[in-house]
Amino acid sequence: MFILVETKENIKKISKMSRTIWTEAYKKILSKEQIDYMLTTFLSVQSIKEQINTGYEYFIIKGDKPVGFAAIKDESDKVFLSKIYIYKEYRNQGFMRGFIDKLKERKKPIYLTVNKYNLDAIKAYQKMGFEIKKELITDIGKGYVMDDYVLELAV
Repeated sequence: MFILVETKENIKKISKMSRTIWTEAYKKILSKEQIDYMLTTFLSVQSIKEQINTGYEYFIIKGDKPVGFAAIKDESDKVFLSKIYIYKEYRNQGFMRGFIDKLKERKKPIYLTVNKYNLDAIKAYQKMGFEIKKELITDIGKGYVMDDYVLELAV
């Protein structure tokens, strides 16, 4: 089940979930300082509100309880999968695939960025048919960069 985030309560839930999920997912890839900076910059309650106000849609992904969250931006010719994060204990249970399948209903290619060193995520996306299209280094401030691949899924 995918719940469109429209309330402050659900925005707070996502911000709280992100701290647990991100710390676990990125602790071997990024410094604690960069994780904290990125959480504050991209997943604080205020940041999520601003993103929603500029066209992003956030979703809580639920099984028996919330298992993760996702954010997309529907563009004219593609869908940008900005974020999809699942708690470690719920990975490999079809939640990510289910969300991607739901996005396919929009009948547009889906693209995303993924950290080049997040090998498990890259493998999971490739298993679903995503292909690496290019490399991208993005300056996010305070001396930090996102060193990513851009992956795309033709629909």
